[in-house]
Amino acid sequence: MEFQDRSDAQLAVLVQRGQGEAFAELSARYLGLVRAKARLFEGAAAPDQEDLWQEGLLGLYAAAISYRPEKGAAFSTYAGTCVYNRMVSAVRRHGSSGNRPLNESVPLEDAGEAAVEAGPESLVELREEFRSFYDRLDVSLSSLERRALAFYLNGYGRKEAAQLAGMSLRTYDNALHRVKAKLKRF
Repeated sequence: MEFQDRSDAQLAVLVQRGQGEAFAELSARYLGLVRAKARLFEGAAAPDQEDLWQEGLLGLYAAAISYRPEKGAAFSTYAGTCVYNRMVSAVRRHGSSGNRPLNESVPLEDAGEAAVEAGPESLVELREEFRSFYDRLDVSLSSLERRALAFYLNGYGRKEAAQLAGMSLRTYDNALHRVKAKLKRF
C-alpha cells in the first residue's frame, strides 16, 4: 500500500487501525516539526535533545491514535500541540525528582539526526527503520498492552487510564511495565 499519496488525516486513521507503515510515513513527515519543537527547550535544565525527540515522536503517535477529524482541527495543528505538550511534560518531569519515566525511555539512534541532514535517500532509510520498529512493536505487544500504552501516550493519569481501559490499576501498571521492558529490548 502506498502511503506517500495519503493525507495526514488518512494516515492517522490507518495508524488507529494498526498499520505501522502509516505511522512511519507520518514520522518522516513530522520529524522536522519534532526537531523544531525540541529546539524550543534547549538549555541546561532541559533533557537531552534525543530524549525530547523521542517524547515528540510519542506525542505524534498519541496524536495519530487520538485524532478525530470531526472535531474541526487539522491534523498538523493537533499533532503540533500533542508533540509540544508531550515535550513540556518531559521537561517538567526532568526538572522534578520523579523523572523516572524519562530515564527509562528508549534513546533514538544518532542515525536519525544524520539521516535528516544527509538527504532524501537517508530519509527513506529512516522511514524504513520506523516501519520496522513499529512492526516489531505491534507484533510484540498484546492488545491489553497496546491499550495501556495508548492511554499512557495520551497523557492520562494512572487511575483514570486504568478506569477508562476497564482494568484494575495493578493490571494497568503491569501492562505498562511489560511495554517498557519490551521497548528496552528493541
